Amino acid sequence: MQLATISQVADWLEEHTTAISQRQEVLDTAKILQLLDELQILRQPLSNYWQMTEEEYYQNESDHQLTLQNEQQVLAQLHDRVLVNHVDGSFSKNELHFTYNHEDPYANQKYDVVSDLHTLEYGLEIIGAIQANTILADLRNNLSQDAVLSLG
Repeated sequence: MQLATISQVADWLEEHTTAISQRQEVLDTAKILQLLDELQILRQPLSNYWQMTEEEYYQNESDHQLTLQNEQQVLAQLHDRVLVNHVDGSFSKNELHFTYNHEDPYANQKYDVVSDLHTLEYGLEIIGAIQANTILADLRNNLSQDAVLSLG
């Protein structure tokens, strides 16, 4: 799968969020995981992380953007999301500076799928735009591992 499709997936998500949230359409999570794995930001495929404890991830790979508070909880149960919300810097100097926010799709103790889909769509949109304008190494060297895990 080509990385150019990151923005296309983000655009598709934007158009289909309502249908997905109403279970009229299915989100192809395997495609999204594949796209994120192809970035090679994380050391392992995303699917390998879900049964890892927060402590294992924190000690071995986290760049400490995520709020990890339950050491023995597996990452599949993590509620914090890192929203990739802004990027600035210089393409010509290979300097990118991503800005992140925390999002919690469980803010009211109930999962809000629309909030989670917006976090995913927006993050993919920014990553896709950067990917289209610079070399992959610059994206790999500057994008947060925790943000990629969060999108997964």
